[in-house]
Amino acid sequence: MRLLRYNSAMRADLSSNDNVLAALRSQIKSSSSILIAVSGGPDSVALLLGLAELRAEFGLRLCAAHVNHGWRGAEADADAAWVAELGRQCDVPTEILTVTPTQTLELAGRSREEGARDVRYQLLIESARRHGCGQVAVGHTADDQVETVLHHILRGTGLAGLGGMPAQRVLAEGIELVRPMLTIPRADVLAYLSARGQSFRHDVTNEDVSLTRNRLRHDLLPLLRDQFNPQVESALLRLADHARETVDVLEVLARRLLAEVVLSESESECRLDAARLSNESLPLIRETLRQLWVRRDWPRQEMGRREWDRLAALVTHPGAIDLPGHIHARRATGPLVIRHG
Repeated sequence: MRLLRYNSAMRADLSSNDNVLAALRSQIKSSSSILIAVSGGPDSVALLLGLAELRAEFGLRLCAAHVNHGWRGAEADADAAWVAELGRQCDVPTEILTVTPTQTLELAGRSREEGARDVRYQLLIESARRHGCGQVAVGHTADDQVETVLHHILRGTGLAGLGGMPAQRVLAEGIELVRPMLTIPRADVLAYLSARGQSFRHDVTNEDVSLTRNRLRHDLLPLLRDQFNPQVESALLRLADHARETVDVLEVLARRLLAEVVLSESESECRLDAARLSNESLPLIRETLRQLWVRRDWPRQEMGRREWDRLAALVTHPGAIDLPGHIHARRATGPLVIRHG
């Protein structure tokens, strides 16, 4: 496999209209310290190459990390060695992070896909801290966004889920997760790599249709495209854009309202002005309460629509409820009191 070496003459020959570089230019900030998550697949390889090309222009400090989950034995080890060599060729310090399959399931306690994702992000957070990086960049593309939105629709979701993956979000204290290629289709990524003669690794598990995302990619999306809407990907991306716009407005309103209704706070308890909250619409009440969970870093994963509705009902109806994550809420005739622990 060919590994690309960079030099100024090569950069000068590249098209100024390159979609991948244009997307990166619009998303990255000058003087950023970025840890790039590199699996070895086309998307993450393009992300590494693109940021390396723009390093001098934007004054970036780059590091890379590859997580070897150990699922595929010698093939996974070969991927790790390949990524390490690519990092060397790009002059980007690269760390290989290894975790056993057993650790993945034990640490996450969930499905293989979910466990691998959770452990991968935890390892990337630790690596970013070791290297002093304020951002972790991942190579998700518009194709990944389409699959995410469709998956959320099928299993049931609210507006936030319809919005798909955000272009950036807080990953941990002081560390931001960024997806600078989220608007770029994979076809552009492959064209970018082809123009540079750059190879990449192929993960055979991406063909395993026993995994949900692979079934969406290989079975459901082609069916929808062929029999229902040839532009189904564009339709889903537009839906995600509209949902994110609505969610963004609702979040701003909810954060403002939260600042008004908090009567007092301690490490374990928060008291809210239920009378003030009761003047607002149910969607805004729910989002205000969710913003409280975000601000306090309380567990939200098991808080579904039913739980938020039960909590919102306490604003107008006295009672007491227990919520996931050892959180208890009650209201008699005065404020809504929420305790953690």
